[in-house]
Amino acid sequence: MREVLVAAALTGLATGVGAFPFFFVRKLPRRAYDGILGLGAGLMLAAATLGLLSEALEGVRGAHGIDMARLTRVVAGFVTGVAIAALMDRFIPHSHARGHRQHISHEGHTHAAHEQGGHTPEDELRRTYVVIGALSIHRIPEGIAIGAGFVTSSDRRLGLLLAAAVALQNVCEGVVMGAPLRASGLSPLRGLLVVALSGSAVPLGALLGHTLSSAATALPFVLALAGGTLIYVTSNEIIPESHSHGNEATASAGVVSGFLLTMLLDALLG
Repeated sequence: MREVLVAAALTGLATGVGAFPFFFVRKLPRRAYDGILGLGAGLMLAAATLGLLSEALEGVRGAHGIDMARLTRVVAGFVTGVAIAALMDRFIPHSHARGHRQHISHEGHTHAAHEQGGHTPEDELRRTYVVIGALSIHRIPEGIAIGAGFVTSSDRRLGLLLAAAVALQNVCEGVVMGAPLRASGLSPLRGLLVVALSGSAVPLGALLGHTLSSAATALPFVLALAGGTLIYVTSNEIIPESHSHGNEATASAGVVSGFLLTMLLDALLG
């Protein structure tokens, strides 16, 4: 359990690494920002498919045919994970890419506010904190994935792969969170602390995932639940945002690079 908590804590703290560039610059070019978002999306998609779902489906087809009980647990876990992510999307205040059906994008919101003379820097900072709070809650499924991954085998390969992939993705999200904090006038040090603290939910999720997965029958369900959650969040949040500012090629290159990087990590750890 100690190994799980240490890996999860380091993974959560990796979010703060993404805020370091803002000690030297106040903002990043939009193209770089979208490329970083794409990279994070590729890391999460690969971790969910090559890692979590692949492991969840391990043993479904045996010498005597398909193990329907295990397959049912995998499907139920995946659907549950998607449902949880959809409910989080519906009820937790946050921003979305331009044109999203339910939410208003950060840029569009800011532009409209300036036209109406409505929002002060303090309003924008308050709104940024709300978004960071929502992203912190999204860390829980990441932690669940890591906790469940450490249960799957004695060599901890999947747990280490997920911890590495999520840590890299958290660095990307640290950039995403650090940019609006600096733009809102927050000092680099305070912004770094706020972003780093947002990763504190990862160890909590890891503890929950490890505990739930300790029963062999529950492991496929928990792995698929974490995979479904990560896939939904990536496709509903990260990819649309990265593709909504005219930098689709850069964002797509980031997605492919993130997926490839996770493949290489998997090969090296294997």
